[in-house]
Amino acid sequence: MDSIQQDRLSSLPDVLLIVIISFLPFKECVRTSALSRRWRYLCQETRNLSFRESDFVSPYITGEYSRFAACASFFSFADNWLSRIQDQVVESFEICFSNPVGFEHKIEALIEYAVSKRVKNLVIDLSNPAWRNYNDISSVCVSYLHFIVTLPKSVYSLTTLESLKIYGCKFDPSRFTNPVLLRRLSIGWMRLENLQSLLSKATSLLSLSIKECWGVDMTWMAGQFRELVLENLDFSYMQCSFELPRIHSLKYSGQVFDFYFDIMNVIIPKVYLDFGEEREYDQPTQSTRISGEVISRILNDLRAASTLAVCPYILQTIRECKKPFYMLQPMETRHLVLRTKMSTKELNGIIILLKNCPNLETLSFEILPSRPFQRNSSYEGIDPKTFWMQNRTCESLRKTLKVVVVRDFGGSSNELNVLRYLIRLASGGGNALERVELYVPNGMEESQAMVVFAKAEMLQRTSKHVQVLCAQLLEN
Repeated sequence: MDSIQQDRLSSLPDVLLIVIISFLPFKECVRTSALSRRWRYLCQETRNLSFRESDFVSPYITGEYSRFAACASFFSFADNWLSRIQDQVVESFEICFSNPVGFEHKIEALIEYAVSKRVKNLVIDLSNPAWRNYNDISSVCVSYLHFIVTLPKSVYSLTTLESLKIYGCKFDPSRFTNPVLLRRLSIGWMRLENLQSLLSKATSLLSLSIKECWGVDMTWMAGQFRELVLENLDFSYMQCSFELPRIHSLKYSGQVFDFYFDIMNVIIPKVYLDFGEEREYDQPTQSTRISGEVISRILNDLRAASTLAVCPYILQTIRECKKPFYMLQPMETRHLVLRTKMSTKELNGIIILLKNCPNLETLSFEILPSRPFQRNSSYEGIDPKTFWMQNRTCESLRKTLKVVVVRDFGGSSNELNVLRYLIRLASGGGNALERVELYVPNGMEESQAMVVFAKAEMLQRTSKHVQVLCAQLLEN
């Protein structure tokens, strides 16, 4: 092999090399300067700048003085880098810094630099990783009073913005003057007010993400965006209505809230609902019955979802309505994802959803860790050992369901019982079920995995028409 074949990159012109390294993370882009004399200054031509504290300041530095000195060096590096590229075009700019106390002016200066370059993509992330450990955003808002960086006025008039991410700083959405090119907006870790004022101006917005915000003063949200993510929000009012005629993906995580989806897309490709912020309970109460009715109404509003993912809390509470089958209307769902702990409390919810998805083609179970020492005991008269043996007909399921997928399959009795039921359901005439895919969690001890694989083989013996596949789940 000759030298040309050995180093094809060296044969490329500088303009192509710059394009290639621009796709690298900024830290790796900088490292290319050490490859050779030719590469020394190429990284300075990249149009994507990213200054992340985690790339420069070690998390193992705990001393206050040492950490301050390391952070000062971080900003010194950023200043030196920018001083060398005064005439360079910059399209994307990112600053991530977890504790801005003492460096407010440095951060604001970096943001002003990005504005002066009329960037298209701007990321300002001043959130602290430790905040992710809080379970209730509303109970820790007082801890965030040290937010001392205010978004500079110049950002609000930046008309070139196509993507904006703002975490952990003071921000007033109503001050944007003309965000006509803005297509992606992500907001997090702040008090959020006057958002609808921005949404009404951002007519090109396609993706909106709001995470870990409090004081959200919205009672109505409307827009042409296709993706909406709402995670762990503290609303100021009791309900919120949505008009999203072009929505393709909707994800909500947090407490049960009184949502009304008035105008939605005819078909919603993906809906994800997770009320995991609600506390687990052992006995129904008036409060949980009301939650069940609210959730049932939300499911009815979102019945056009092609793919629907639900959480254990939904499976437990929807059966507590006075008339659960009356409350729920038939859904258009073709892929149902049940995120479940496979506890006895969820079994009725599973069967209710199965009967309300007459067009279901793929059924996925994502097995979640159960509470320590949880036993598969009876609940409200439900015996998990006999529940799936009873006459629970789902004729539409027999005709449409083609694939069953179980992720993090552990071979528990409740898992096996529901799989036997589905395979048995397919044993009659006109069955559509083709295969059952079981994925054993990666890292399971070899002896335990052997037992799980043996249980999968036992399932295969129960049906000649359905193929049962079992494999190790690969890490993401």
